[in-house]
Amino acid sequence: GGLDRQENAKIGLIQFCLSPPKTDLENQVIVSDYAQMDRVLKEERKYILKLCKKIKAAGCNVLLIQKSILRDAVNEMSLHFLAKMKIMVVKDVERDDIECIRDQ
Repeated sequence: GGLDRQENAKIGLIQFCLSPPKTDLENQVIVSDYAQMDRVLKEERKYILKLCKKIKAAGCNVLLIQKSILRDAVNEMSLHFLAKMKIMVVKDVERDDIECIRDQ
């Protein structure tokens, strides 16, 4: 459901993941009931929506996201929010390309 064309582009460039933060590799989160799971999902949703709103408030309507080597740079929930906000997303942009774009 994302956009594939944008008139009068105002390009934003991010070099961080637009997905919920992950725990350290040594730690585990154990969810023992549905209420806890629901609370975790609501917190993730709230976190992602806050980031998307900040991107929208910056006036961006095309967002370039740098490729992450550790995990997915963007998740389905953030793509959904950005599409609703009419922000076109180009994901997994290589680091070398980011540097070239940034220097323009």
